[in-house]
Amino acid sequence: METKKEEFEFVYVENNGTVRELDDEEIEYLQTEFQPGDGARPYIKNSYKQRTPDNKMHGFILRSNVPENIKIIRTNLRYLEIRFPINIYDSGKAIELSVGIYSVKVIGGWDVSIGNFTFSLKNMKNGKIILPEITNWRFQSYESGERAKKIMVLDIPERGDYIIEFKNQEDLKVRPSNLIITRLFEKQIPNNELRIWIG
Repeated sequence: METKKEEFEFVYVENNGTVRELDDEEIEYLQTEFQPGDGARPYIKNSYKQRTPDNKMHGFILRSNVPENIKIIRTNLRYLEIRFPINIYDSGKAIELSVGIYSVKVIGGWDVSIGNFTFSLKNMKNGKIILPEITNWRFQSYESGERAKKIMVLDIPERGDYIIEFKNQEDLKVRPSNLIITRLFEKQIPNNELRIWIG
């Protein structure tokens, strides 16, 4: 008997051309309603060979549009494109990053306490470890319609696929507002629901 994931109408094409089943978070993302002009809307490929404007293969695609000779695999290794929220308990996922300096933001609120929370990125090709730096300039903004606060900066010296590993997740505390009066009535966002945004 097939699982719910296997029955879902969409699958995902990675940049290397492999096609895999979706995980629960991706299924929820595709089932979210977005406004027509929202830049956070998922990118849906019309055909397997279709490429993004920057000539990449990745993207969601209807299962029925996958060529018969391409096997759809099940894997715990999910590649996360930049600007896709990552749950802080979602260690072991892979993210593709180009050379550059990236902002790391917490999604959900503007009153943020980091404590010893951090994460590392391990280059899958050469094993090098990259650590983010905590920033003193904690700008607040909106990402995909949600409150976001910049907490770290990430310097990527080499393009590649990186495995993300989170540490001390319980130290990260987030409340929706940073106004003192409002905080008296607001509950802390459940720690297991917290996500970061790299972009």
